[in-house]
Amino acid sequence: MGSDSTFDGPWTRKHDDPQAPHIAQAYETVYPTSLQDLIALCRDRPPDRHLKAAGSHWALSDAAISDDIFLETNDPTGIHNAMARTLTTVVPGCLSDEYLAYKHQTEGELQTYLFHVEAGKRIHQAYAEMDQPTNSGDLSTLAGVMQARFGEQYGGARYRGPWAFRTLGGAGGQTVVGALSTGTHGGDWDRPPLADAVVALHLVTDGGRHYWIEPAPGDGPQLTDDVKLKHLYGVDDFGGPFNFAIIRDSDVFDAVLVSVGRFGVVYSVVLSAVPQYVLHHRRRLHVWQDIKRQVKDPAGPLYSEPAEPGAVCRFLQVAVCLTPHGGFSRNLAGITKFWEVPAPAVMPGRAERVGDVIGLDDRTQSPLFAHAGSSHAYAPDPDHPGPSMLEKACTDPGFIWGLLDSTITEIAAFVNSNGTVVSESIAAVAIAGGTGLLILCPALLALLALLAALHNATGDHPRLGETMEKIKNAVLAPNDPDPARRAAGVFVWQVIAYTVFSSEQKDQDYDAISYAMMDTHDYLDVACNVNVDSVEVFFDALDDRVIAFVDALIAYEVMQEFQGKAFFGYASLRFSPRSRALLGMQKFDRTCSVEVSCLRDVTGSQELIDYAVALARNPNMNAILHWGQRNDYQRAEVERVFGDSALNPGGDLGLWRQALARLTDNGRRNGFTSTFTRRTGLEVVVPRVSGFSVAPATASIGAAVTVAWNCTFNPDATAVYLRIAAPNGAHLVDGAVALTGTHTFRADQTGTYEVTVFATLPAPDGLPAPDGTTERGEARTAFVTVS
Repeated sequence: MGSDSTFDGPWTRKHDDPQAPHIAQAYETVYPTSLQDLIALCRDRPPDRHLKAAGSHWALSDAAISDDIFLETNDPTGIHNAMARTLTTVVPGCLSDEYLAYKHQTEGELQTYLFHVEAGKRIHQAYAEMDQPTNSGDLSTLAGVMQARFGEQYGGARYRGPWAFRTLGGAGGQTVVGALSTGTHGGDWDRPPLADAVVALHLVTDGGRHYWIEPAPGDGPQLTDDVKLKHLYGVDDFGGPFNFAIIRDSDVFDAVLVSVGRFGVVYSVVLSAVPQYVLHHRRRLHVWQDIKRQVKDPAGPLYSEPAEPGAVCRFLQVAVCLTPHGGFSRNLAGITKFWEVPAPAVMPGRAERVGDVIGLDDRTQSPLFAHAGSSHAYAPDPDHPGPSMLEKACTDPGFIWGLLDSTITEIAAFVNSNGTVVSESIAAVAIAGGTGLLILCPALLALLALLAALHNATGDHPRLGETMEKIKNAVLAPNDPDPARRAAGVFVWQVIAYTVFSSEQKDQDYDAISYAMMDTHDYLDVACNVNVDSVEVFFDALDDRVIAFVDALIAYEVMQEFQGKAFFGYASLRFSPRSRALLGMQKFDRTCSVEVSCLRDVTGSQELIDYAVALARNPNMNAILHWGQRNDYQRAEVERVFGDSALNPGGDLGLWRQALARLTDNGRRNGFTSTFTRRTGLEVVVPRVSGFSVAPATASIGAAVTVAWNCTFNPDATAVYLRIAAPNGAHLVDGAVALTGTHTFRADQTGTYEVTVFATLPAPDGLPAPDGTTERGEARTAFVTVS
């Protein structure tokens, strides 16, 4: 047993600039492959080094950044072995008899299935495995146990599968635990995020102690059997019976679900899956200004309009082009909806997105599928088979020049025909057929010649963003003294943006299996999803501030285009209900998330993201930032959004911190603290005074009185003070003392002595809150009566 490790190597995220690693030299990167590895790593960590678990490195925030040691659950480079198995020890081996009977008696057509997976399992691997038929004759499967207990008709036949996630985010390359621990969600407005599919989890904390955690049982029986769990995990291989504990507490469970790795390493999770299903996809191109008011109308056509009689819309996305057209007055918006439809004999998208099992992947100890995680997004188009325009541009950066050539041809035709040949994009950008552009014809001709020369002089580019930066610089010229040249440049840039967006969001209808529809990531992309930035902001969907936020981004982009800058990316609205996770961003019954993503190579894209972040952090916006994307929150902001400030303790963050205190000796075990968690206040902030005693409580004059205290179960920065006030008001002691100790004084006055021990803790980020407080603490007081 043991883990591979490397020292002083670079560590970077998927979307960072590949030429500049996010961390040039990480102290240590470790590759555990088992529960034993995790326990040993957490037990034996150097006392001056902190740990942090990492998955696929897809997060854009610093939530997964370790101060010192990275624990890699699935090496993104594919070199080291991963911790990514599907386990059969708890499901079905440790499920309680009461739960199995309850499941048999209560589940009808909407039965669910359980999958127990290690933390490094990638989402695309998980949904591929869920989609495989289950052998109901195999007692290592839940289907097999149900059939053995209740027979073919009432047990096994209902659990053969295939199965699926209830909802998914837009990409399946993340690890399951990495995605759920930062609140990743889909666009199903009636289905909560991925974290809410978890029914149990296995956590390893600083010091190597590990916990099986479930919510408190509700109306039904508890999921697992205590005796079976302890027999499995309370053995010497895992530290013995006293190193393992079972927690069934909803507050603790809901805290660990979304915790950005602060509690420790989630070794495994049990996921609830549903029968596999097929979705109908419908996308229509609209104009944002025409439909934006429908966002806050849950009974309106934006949410309820069906694709066919009797169908119910479950998914809604509104993609907004921030580059305007129509004389800066209109913005394209692609509206995408999903409905569940009856499944055909051959489910479309299954072969293309997952494919056959072609072997066993030794690195992950999982089945190897022909196409899972190695294919273009599934979007069938009988007239244009193969990758979409943007996918082609991503896999071949030179492809974008083909698009530019088409734009040049359209504009040249317009100029040479004296405005009689007008393409759709020119008409849309210019309004009224584009005749108002005739005055710009000389400037347009000069600009087209410049672009053609740039194309001929340009070699290969490693990234799409770099190509678009060159095109943008050639088109937009804010310092050109000729106003016609500047106007022509803005016009051409808007034509390019209109062409790209309308192609990507063109009308489309098709059916596909669940994961092929929801996982839209292009796994063959080599040029788009690098050097990327993204922020996602969550609002109450019924609040006018959603619309105000998007409109503010559009206005900012209009301003930029006259300064030689431009945004190259997308803004997308998706919807979901409230999450049970205490720190889930989905805090509203109908939550709207606005995701703004860009290629940082294009000057103006990063500037718009920065503006979006600043606007979202304005308290008047009533918005919440995604933990896994651009997140610049400070402690005071997190306390404002989630509760538990010094003046107003409690709230969801207060419950979250209580759970953290419970599992870390009130912060004494701080192995998983990080710069990010300290900055955002995801720490224990209230020290506790324990073991406090004063004896005797009643004494005779001249008697000795002993005070004892123990404050060792607290964060490192905790300070302890002792104050002893005599009956005459004088302070016998008033100052700092050790975390634990005793003090004896002689009671030489009649009356009442007041003895107080109080512990204080500076704010984890060292910055004062808006109310001016920097420390929080607890005091314990006792009185001694002397006669």
